[in-house]
Amino acid sequence: MGGSQSSANTRTVEVDESGNPIGMYTGDCKGYLNHKKRMFSKVSQKHSENHKIKAEEFARAVEEVEAKFIKQTGSPVCQDLQQEVYNCYQEHYKESLRCSTQVKAFTQAVERERRNALISSKQS
Repeated sequence: MGGSQSSANTRTVEVDESGNPIGMYTGDCKGYLNHKKRMFSKVSQKHSENHKIKAEEFARAVEEVEAKFIKQTGSPVCQDLQQEVYNCYQEHYKESLRCSTQVKAFTQAVERERRNALISSKQS
């Protein structure tokens, strides 16, 4: 009997987790492997595009935050009061509550300077 050899071509439809068709290939294992490579390439490309977009968005957000907060530099304020607090803590290192008057004066001065800076920035 003159038999002929035929390879079985199969047609396979791939579905996602919801059962929706997402791809089809025809062939044997080699065909399936090529199909998977193509799908991986598409997913990888999409991931790269998304990563690029997210990186750009992140960079813009960092610039915005820096513009609002980090790049605002001010000169030291109330250095004399700060030094008084430091000296008091050095002198009374076991009794820090004895420095409450100096700490209160320093805190009030810093808050006053902060308010003045805020008012000045709103007027500009």
